[in-house]
Amino acid sequence: MLGKLMKYEWKATWKLLIPLNLFIVVMSILAYITIQLRFFDSDNDLVMMTGMLLLMTYVLSMFVISIVTVIYLIYRFYTSVYGEEGYLLHTLPVDKHHIIVAKAVVSVSWIIINIMLIYLSVLFLISTQQWFVETIVDGFDFYIEAMNGYDRIGAFEVIMTMIASFFALLARALKVSACVSLGQLSANHKILSSIGFYYAIYIVQRMFTLIFYMIQTLAASATDYSFYGAYSTSWIYTLLSSLIYCAAFYFLTWYMMDRKLNLD
Repeated sequence: MLGKLMKYEWKATWKLLIPLNLFIVVMSILAYITIQLRFFDSDNDLVMMTGMLLLMTYVLSMFVISIVTVIYLIYRFYTSVYGEEGYLLHTLPVDKHHIIVAKAVVSVSWIIINIMLIYLSVLFLISTQQWFVETIVDGFDFYIEAMNGYDRIGAFEVIMTMIASFFALLARALKVSACVSLGQLSANHKILSSIGFYYAIYIVQRMFTLIFYMIQTLAASATDYSFYGAYSTSWIYTLLSSLIYCAAFYFLTWYMMDRKLNLD
């Protein structure tokens, strides 16, 4: 059943998100053409303005597409679980756990696809500028030499950092679903209540993070614990906190969906 739910969720979201992500590719090609044709080296003001407008549109489109993707996924969760589609969804013989997992995994997958496309797009454009590439390579060489000099950062830390980042992203997706679910407690202002819960939880999270880094700073000042040592173990806090947040937000979403469901 989980596989069917995920397949249905992909079908329901790709009609908007595929064109949005393809637009990134189109804008990347246009930006590449602008750079290759050296619009900015032209003596014609109109040509220069056209090139500047194209690059500004490229940069703006990256931000807009990222924001629209996130907003759409939130809207999709709200309407499909607590909106008109929710009446049909909750009458199906489907486990609530499967609903939460399917929507969270698909949402995170779309966000990762969006991030990777933007990242590859920027790399693609950077690769056309030899001087910029040389600067980046020199910077990475210096960074790697510095890390190796302290002998603290290795492949294990890099892999664990990537894993921690994935669970941090999953925790954010589940936080949104939990806030939307908690917002259903309100009789008349469900969306405003959801936003209120989101910022309340965000403040609590920032407080816990601040306390952790204060303790880490005090421990570092009292011992011979270098910055690089702190960096190499920072994934531990990210991973543990993300797992805790995932469990907490998952439970909140399930509890509200299973015990406090309100589709009025």
